[in-house]
Amino acid sequence: MNDLLKIYSSIPSERQIFVFDLVFEQLLGIGYEIVSDKDSAQIEYSNSTITSVIHIPICNNLLSSKGFEPFEIPFKNTGAETILFPSTNSTSEQWDFDLFSAVFYLVSRYEEYSGFEPDVHNRFPPEASILFKTKSFEFPLVNIWVEKLRLNILKHWPETKFKLPEFRFISTIDVDSTFQYSEKGIGWSLSGVLKDAMKGDFKSITSRLKTIARINKDAYDVFDYLKNLHHELKTEVKYFFLLGDYAPYDKNISWKNKRQSEIIKKLSEEYAVGAHPSYLSNTLPGQIKKELQRLETITGQKPTISRQHFLMHSFPSTYQNLVKNGIKEDYTLGYTSQYGFRAGIASPFYFFDLEKDESTYLLLYPFCSMDITPLHYYKLTPEQAMAKNKALLQSVKSVNGTFISLWHNESISGTGRWQGGWPDVYAQLLKDGV
Repeated sequence: MNDLLKIYSSIPSERQIFVFDLVFEQLLGIGYEIVSDKDSAQIEYSNSTITSVIHIPICNNLLSSKGFEPFEIPFKNTGAETILFPSTNSTSEQWDFDLFSAVFYLVSRYEEYSGFEPDVHNRFPPEASILFKTKSFEFPLVNIWVEKLRLNILKHWPETKFKLPEFRFISTIDVDSTFQYSEKGIGWSLSGVLKDAMKGDFKSITSRLKTIARINKDAYDVFDYLKNLHHELKTEVKYFFLLGDYAPYDKNISWKNKRQSEIIKKLSEEYAVGAHPSYLSNTLPGQIKKELQRLETITGQKPTISRQHFLMHSFPSTYQNLVKNGIKEDYTLGYTSQYGFRAGIASPFYFFDLEKDESTYLLLYPFCSMDITPLHYYKLTPEQAMAKNKALLQSVKSVNGTFISLWHNESISGTGRWQGGWPDVYAQLLKDGV
């Protein structure tokens, strides 16, 4: 056996095909064939007590069911040792948990469809996740489990050839406000001056006026600095620009602004530039389509990548809408308040629509490290944040995963709350990610 695994399964289904494709073809880089004869199988996935060389138990009906209903997830251990759907009667020669159901449960985001109390923005909170209960957010469990399977296969068939994915680092930059003071209009600028004066913040008034007069470069305009840094370190970068209509949570300038359009156009000639669907796009029909058209007007290219502003999304409606509008890759999956792997995996995977019970072509790229997390939620120093990122990077490298960071041009500017070394955290992350 060199490039094809033979698998016996007693529950063929769309869900099973999806998870087999992910585990074997995408993560292990090896083909597979589902066989009807147990005796010819290398891997048996069944609830039978008669086992082939590698037996993975079926411990629930998740892969043979349709739809979604909340239920209590059995688990064992915590941290990197966590397993879901443990077996109650496995032996030392068998797997002690239902690997394929565990993988499917996490990457399908089954727990995000129903049965939880949303946060103030109607989002799924990390505290509702099984990974919070098992203290395993910071461990790419799916990748760890799949590596265990690979070693198990090699133990019995040392000649097996896997084409494993290589470690990949992707820096993603969200641009919620292209400029700090520039291009905001007279009314907004005067209002800002008055607010600064009421607070006695005359330093900000001076900075604002000099920026408006173009004596000083706008602090949020860090794109030339980033270009030089990314070139030096050969970093893979993707930008996401907010082009929604002005609203309480969508405060960028008009998408028609000439200076902003020039920046976006220039970036798109060298990097992937994607949509950053607005907060309001989650409730206004047709809004995502409108914002995608705006980006296409600026760049001359049809957008195929996106990340939701405020990480606002819900399963399955947000992703169904993205598929409908031609998005091929989405980078939303992650938390602002939590380091680690929202879907328990450090690799991209396809969106499986539980409502339609089918896989889609929309590839989801989960991020695991965000700029605001150490500053606001973990209360870390820049030095502690660097160490945290380095540890996460190592965990992803160890499983040939994809490490995705999320920063903003605002945080890289080093102004306001981002003073005191936070831009250095970003630069060090890129260096460690090489």
